[in-house]
Amino acid sequence: MRICLLSAVVATLVFALPANADMGIGGYSRPGQTGVPFRIFGPAVDGTGAASFEVGGPATGLTDTQWVTYEPNERLLYVSDFNGQAIRVYPAFAAGDVAPLRVINPPTLLQTRANAPVFAHGELGVIASNCCIATYALNANGNTVSALRTIGWGGGADPTTQLKNPTSLIYLPDTDEYVVSDSEPGTNARRIVFHARTSNGNVAPTRMLTGNGVAGAVGIAHDQRRHLFYVLATTILADQSYIGRIAVFPDNASGAATPLYTIAGGLSRLNRPAGHYYIGIAHDPYERRIMVSTGTSQSTTATHRVIVFNEDAAYNVPPLRELSGDTLGPGFLGTPFAVPSWDVIYRNGFDLPAPD
Repeated sequence: MRICLLSAVVATLVFALPANADMGIGGYSRPGQTGVPFRIFGPAVDGTGAASFEVGGPATGLTDTQWVTYEPNERLLYVSDFNGQAIRVYPAFAAGDVAPLRVINPPTLLQTRANAPVFAHGELGVIASNCCIATYALNANGNTVSALRTIGWGGGADPTTQLKNPTSLIYLPDTDEYVVSDSEPGTNARRIVFHARTSNGNVAPTRMLTGNGVAGAVGIAHDQRRHLFYVLATTILADQSYIGRIAVFPDNASGAATPLYTIAGGLSRLNRPAGHYYIGIAHDPYERRIMVSTGTSQSTTATHRVIVFNEDAAYNVPPLRELSGDTLGPGFLGTPFAVPSWDVIYRNGFDLPAPD
């Protein structure tokens, strides 16, 4: 009987989850656009291959989709809508012009660049007002909700929090910390800033990662299984071209630490011409990949790139895949995100909640 019941559950999940999910990407609206969708690509897509499906349209309410986080326990996607000044929540495997399940948009949120669901504590960390780390109830909804806690701005006369212009928010469950990439108040030197999830107000970081290893840092990603940070960083040359690198640190690193190793060099495809810029980095724990997005500020999508590596890639190695062009999106490109297909979840033994 148990075998029959298990088979029924598996069959339900197989039909409930798409077989072609893998990597997602959204972006910012260009001038004149009313909204930018986010698109999901299957594992076989490379080059200018078409997306498997997308979420976009008037009913979605989306303006920007530059940061999307997959929450596996709820099977939901949390979208940071920068110019829409909201967090919008969707079913992870929805497609088309679907209305959000919930919208978190109190006046204090303003422009939000990133979010980090913390399912174990029923909370959602967000970058609020381009300056601060706010925490809401995970099931928050509407424009009257209040933040449970807010770690304030440190870019003014009092730099205590060391938050100036935070981006790329992630959560570390082992140490119960939020982490952002940021720049030092007063100097703009790049560093990685850590705060206790439970902090509130004008509080000091628990630690910072600084120095040459994170110089030019654009974004961060975390490999919980291997306890590693991936820091996407750049160096601008005299001709305004870019040398890109992924610096890899243990996730307990602090101070002016030296990377364990880097992914860099001509074969890596991380070096970009003048006019290009690096947008974001993400780790895919399901397929065990690292994903980097790059683009330009021009009104063109031909320069869009998502470069994908094995998570254990090192030094001057070629990527596994390089997706490119307007198939990635019609706006300025955002940060990639992982959303697993059923076969990946099943193959890797990840737990799923019971089907609806």
